[in-house]
Amino acid sequence: MNNVIAQFNWLLRTIIGIMPLLLTACTTSGVNSIWLKPNHSPAPYQHLIVVGIANSAKIQRAYEGAFIQAFKAQGLNVRSSEALVPALNPKRSKAIQTSLIRAGADAILLTHLVAEPMKSVESPPLRTNTVPDVYRQLAPYYQDVYFKVMRTGYYSGYQELRLESNLYDAKTATLIWSGRSQPLDPNSEQTIGQVMTQVVTQLRDDQLLPPL
Repeated sequence: MNNVIAQFNWLLRTIIGIMPLLLTACTTSGVNSIWLKPNHSPAPYQHLIVVGIANSAKIQRAYEGAFIQAFKAQGLNVRSSEALVPALNPKRSKAIQTSLIRAGADAILLTHLVAEPMKSVESPPLRTNTVPDVYRQLAPYYQDVYFKVMRTGYYSGYQELRLESNLYDAKTATLIWSGRSQPLDPNSEQTIGQVMTQVVTQLRDDQLLPPL
C-alpha cells in the first residue's frame, strides 16, 4: 500500500505540478458536503469499479490503485476502470458505462481532485441536501469533470484542493452518494490514502457497502 501511495504522491507533484500540499490530507477525520440520494435503500453494493479522472493515464492509475488499496484494507474487492476500459473518453461516456456494467459492476465510484480558487471561510457542513444538476447522471458529470481537469491551468493558482468522490448506480447511471474531503493540509500527517479510507468508511456508514 505504501508503494501505491508514494507513487500517487510523486505523480501528483511531478506530472500535474501541484505543490507538496497534496502529500497529505485532511486535518480532521472524515468527509463533508455529503449528499445521499433521498429514500435510497437498496442492498449494499457488492461490485464496485473505481474511475479516476486525471490529465494523465499514470495519474488515473495512481488514483484508482490507491482507492483499491483503501477498499481492500476494509475487506472489499474493487476493480480499476483502467484495467477494463483502457482509454477513457468523454465522447464515449455511454459506451464506457455499458462496458463497466458488462464487467459486472453494480456501482461506479468516480474520483478526482477539485481545485478551488478561494479558501473556505467556514467549514462546509457535514451533510447537504443539494448537488449541482450536472452531478445527477454519470455521463454529464464525467464529461464536465473531464474537460475541467484537462483544461490547461486548472491546477494552477488554486487556494484549496479537495478530493471529490461520487458513487453512481451502474444500471441507472444515477448519483447515489457524493462527498468531498476537507481541504488538503500540508501540516497534517495523514496521507492521501487515508483520505480515501475515510471515504470508504463513510460509504459503509451510509449503508452503501456491505457491513464488516
